[in-house]
Amino acid sequence: MRRNALRETTFGSVIVVLVALSSGCATPVEDGSAAEVAYTIIEPNASIPFGSTSVSGFRVGEDKSLLLDGPGGRWYRATLDAGCRSDLPYAQAIGFPETPFSRIDRFSWVVVDGQRCSFLTFDEIADPRSVEDAAPKS
Repeated sequence: MRRNALRETTFGSVIVVLVALSSGCATPVEDGSAAEVAYTIIEPNASIPFGSTSVSGFRVGEDKSLLLDGPGGRWYRATLDAGCRSDLPYAQAIGFPETPFSRIDRFSWVVVDGQRCSFLTFDEIADPRSVEDAAPKS
């Protein structure tokens, strides 16, 4: 897994945080769709406190969802709309809005390659690495 240093850069009214990009990016199967992976949901409609140490990394799930490495070794999965999902596997950084809200939840959004991407869902999940390692690769 490749880790990048945590870095903050202002992008208009968005704080862009380069959190981490791992080698666990989405793996397309031969027909171009994402491999089938079933993530274990621990808490649906979860939330995490927002802050510079809240999210220590991100990766792209096998289903092109956004997987956040949160505080205390917890993992979170945000699903995004189709337009954002297609850009996500190539993102080197994601941005969270600078807002008065103090958490990340299903009503949050991120910036991916200059595009605002709203969350469709936001759940706490079991560590995705073991599930993805066990998924069949094509």
